[in-house]
Amino acid sequence: MNGDATTLLASVDVETALQAVRWIRVALRTLSPALNSEAFEEAWQWLSEDHHDALQALAQGEPITLTLQQGLTTIQWTARPAQFLKLTTRHGINSPACTQEYTGTARQRE
Repeated sequence: MNGDATTLLASVDVETALQAVRWIRVALRTLSPALNSEAFEEAWQWLSEDHHDALQALAQGEPITLTLQQGLTTIQWTARPAQFLKLTTRHGINSPACTQEYTGTARQRE
């Protein structure tokens, strides 16, 4: 292994820039006590100040990334605005009523 393996540990769909930044802040606060001193300082800088810039960027339609280095491990959070209309949730909950009309079987045209 060359050390470049990437593992997605979690993802979340949110509806606003504020919710995205809040999710990152909660995850970062949870993780921060286990970080080395350099990563800890970077984390708290983002939590106390830099998250405002991230919120503004997301609200303006720009993606944001927060990256911390913990030894040989890189920890990264990425948030980006969706550029499409949300039709349903990722988990199929709260589907629009019209989804019941389509069962997945093709109808033959007459």
